[in-house]
Amino acid sequence: MPKLFTKSAFNHAVKCPMRAYYYRNSKEYAYHYEGPDGIAEVGDQFGALACVYEDIPNENIIQRGGANPIEAQAKSIADTLDLLRKENVDIGEAAFATDKYLVYVDILHKRGDELKIIEVKSKCIGANESLLGKNGNISSDYLEKILDVTFQKYVIQQFIKTHSEFSNLKVHASLMLANSDAVCDVDSLSSLLHIKFLEGGHCEIECAPDIREKLQGKNRIDRIIDVDAISDKIIADENQNFAKKHFGGCFVKFVEKAADMYVNNRKDYGNCHFSDQCFKCPFYADEEQKDSKGKVLQNGRAECFQNLFGVDIAGKALINETKGGIGNGGLPASLKKGAWLEKKKFFLSDIDENEYVPAENATPEAFQKRVELSDDDLRYLHVHSAKTGSNEPTFLKAAAKKIKWNYPLHFIDFETYLGAVPLFKGNHPNEEIAYQFSHHIAYEDGTYKHAGEYISLEPGKFPNFEFVRKLKAELDEDKGAIYRYADHENIILNVIRMQLMNSSESDKDDLIRFIESITHPTGSCKVPFEKGTRDMIDLKELAQKYFYHPSMGSSNSIKQVMPAILQSDPYFREKYGDNMDPYHNLPSLEKFAAEVNKDKFPADFDDSDVWNAQKQINSGGISKLDYVLLQSGRFNKLHTEAIRRASLKYCELDTLSMVRIWEYFRISTK
Repeated sequence: MPKLFTKSAFNHAVKCPMRAYYYRNSKEYAYHYEGPDGIAEVGDQFGALACVYEDIPNENIIQRGGANPIEAQAKSIADTLDLLRKENVDIGEAAFATDKYLVYVDILHKRGDELKIIEVKSKCIGANESLLGKNGNISSDYLEKILDVTFQKYVIQQFIKTHSEFSNLKVHASLMLANSDAVCDVDSLSSLLHIKFLEGGHCEIECAPDIREKLQGKNRIDRIIDVDAISDKIIADENQNFAKKHFGGCFVKFVEKAADMYVNNRKDYGNCHFSDQCFKCPFYADEEQKDSKGKVLQNGRAECFQNLFGVDIAGKALINETKGGIGNGGLPASLKKGAWLEKKKFFLSDIDENEYVPAENATPEAFQKRVELSDDDLRYLHVHSAKTGSNEPTFLKAAAKKIKWNYPLHFIDFETYLGAVPLFKGNHPNEEIAYQFSHHIAYEDGTYKHAGEYISLEPGKFPNFEFVRKLKAELDEDKGAIYRYADHENIILNVIRMQLMNSSESDKDDLIRFIESITHPTGSCKVPFEKGTRDMIDLKELAQKYFYHPSMGSSNSIKQVMPAILQSDPYFREKYGDNMDPYHNLPSLEKFAAEVNKDKFPADFDDSDVWNAQKQINSGGISKLDYVLLQSGRFNKLHTEAIRRASLKYCELDTLSMVRIWEYFRISTK
């Protein structure tokens, strides 16, 4: 059986036909996934829940797994055909194939001659929110989802044309999304959707035997939206501007051409519509990237640039890396509005940095006269260092001396979870869960300490209100300034404020007043309030006003900024040495587990299906997947404690990194 053009291949092809080629040959090409760890498994839980909501009998949910993928695919198609011959039937994962195409339909309802297909996505939408923007066009938030189900409808129409026994069927397309306004009224809903891990890194969701009984009469957390008319318009190219933008003018011709290229495994750079999005192609290699067997993987992105323009971009700094990028004001005037493509300027070294800052204003002396670094200053410094190889930092010492530090200083960092299937009764889909914080205090004499922390991993226990109580107790001791890094902490506390307003907590008024005193309203705030008298200060914003180092590029991540700041000064290089970047020295979970008292925290059951001893918690805290597994009680006591300790250490390093940035400012301005 040939390799057929699937939904995933189509989604890649819409972005670029060559991406579909690289996807087909993924064993040969490097791929960088940039989404959150565990998002696929959490999405699969919502997909399994959809089958329950839509009354799909367990025996009609077609299993796609198997040791032999070709045999499994053939069986899925055959099973679908058998079920389709029934007058009325409900199917999960129905498989439709032609000589070129293969699609798996999440939910299918057949009633006589009518087929209703439902594409299930864990993306959230409000109960009354439209898929269309104010201009009447499809919102970018939902475009990919609509194109996905449109492609499925088109493929099934082609299937019907080639199968005479089904020639009377008519196809109607719908989307099922998570309803952000729905309230879950089921305890531990996520734990009813058991994530089962299979060979080869795949997983499937095994529903609890009594899940249908437990959901009987309960609120649904989904929303089904009829997109049939929208899909028909896309297939018929009724909006020519839309068709030209996404398909070169014709949906059907685009799909046919992309499928032919994919099925025949043919490279065709002539199909490419080059744009700034090509810089974001995930099929690229960092230096000499290898697979698990040591095989060197190819760089698809570099291959495209080489074949289209004859330039080698591998390992080089590109113009999209400027602060703001290509589409958000990152380029100088001479390269805006597509001029960069017309002039074939792809590298940072192609930019004249003096378009950002005139030469007379770009001397070290001129920089030291500044009150703060502007975005164009940062772009100048980034491009100039890339072109000259300079590794010199820029620190506005005179301006930074004027910073007023209101001691004692409090540095806080949160770890949170968000998922389509609520973990706790009373929550909405994709409602923020704050389960951990770290807190450092720094004093005017230069000393500091790890003052406190909080973590809640207990299954079934909604942590947000206790989280705020503990945070309040930590910060109420004095009136010192509070620092966060970026907007996350302010956003989370705004969310918890609204949760408290809708709660019956006896101390909610006190907790709300506390939150309002240290935050400001976000743009989506439904019940406005005045900016707090002790509103948290963004250390990220402060750092980029006064400091730049070439090793940061255009990144403001604390994991880039903190080491760059410390490495720029001999005093700190000597003081911290090999511990300059403590994130890299974090132990694996295995080492944390080895230090746990096994009498107090025994390995009370075998959790080898979920435990990964070599994992490090060193980027973004506990993964989405592991947090869901913890809430479902899937780790034994020993490994739960190891994860707890590893997460506490990681979060502590986040606030310690903030302290070190302050420490640099304090000492370097003396």
